[in-house]
Parts: sequence; C-alpha cells; structure tokens
Amino acid sequence: MSQLPDNLINMREKNIGRLFQRASRSYSERALALLHEKGFSDIALFHTVLIANLDADGDQITSIAEKAGITKQAMGQIVNDLENKGYVKKTKSLRDKRAYLIEFTEHGKDALRAAYEVKIIIEKEYMALLGIDNVKHLRALLETLIRPQELV
Repeated sequence: MSQLPDNLINMREKNIGRLFQRASRSYSERALALLHEKGFSDIALFHTVLIANLDADGDQITSIAEKAGITKQAMGQIVNDLENKGYVKKTKSLRDKRAYLIEFTEHGKDALRAAYEVKIIIEKEYMALLGIDNVKHLRALLETLIRPQELV
C-alpha cells in the first residue's frame, strides 16, 4: 500500500471544508452536552437534524427532510423516535390528508427553549475565546458564504 505524500495529508487535514466540519461537530457536541445538563439527556446528536429544521408552527416530514438534506424515510424514523420520547407529535395534515403535520409538544418546546439558552452560552464562550469583534466578523463571513447557497 502506497503512502500519501505529506502535502496531500496536510491539505486533507487543514482544508477549509474539514475545518468547517470539525467546528460544526465541536459546536454540536458542546450544545448537546449542555442540553443534557439542562435535563434533556435523551436527545441524541442525530435528533438535532429534526429539531433544527422543524418550524415552530409545525411542518410535514417531506419539507423537514428537504431542509435537513436527508431522505423522508430517515426523517420519518427520527420523527417516530422523538414522538416516542414526547418531543413531537404527528397529526393528519388538514391540507393533505396523505401527510402528517409534525409539531413540537410542550416538552419539545421546553427543549427548544433550553436549546436557545445553550446557544447563548456557547456564543458567550466563543466571545471569551475569540473576542466579541471576531465573533461578529465570523458571523458576517459565514453569512456571506451561506448566502450564495440559498440562491441555488
């Protein structure tokens, strides 16, 4: 088996895509740990794909899956799991009798409120680490990078 050249290994480890992935994973793991500390220890990292993409007024599985970038079957499994845990509920859609409307339960709304508190904590931690101006600049840069993707 041939060894990869050092420059390729370095590029693989330090490319911006991998750094984004690592930063995202670090953020998610920290947020999950804080959410667990707030009493929501039955939420797993994979559940956050639903929690982050479910509109406050509810939505259909197909729409949530599209926003999350996963299949509706995978989203359906996450919905079923979080429904069993009491975070969301499924009701027949009034607009489309073949579809279900997914909504947060009161317990789910409590978790959502806790998640927003967690986001504030992490942002303060980032400000302490990077400085307020750098965090503001980072946010602006990320928004600039995301904007072209939203136009596609």
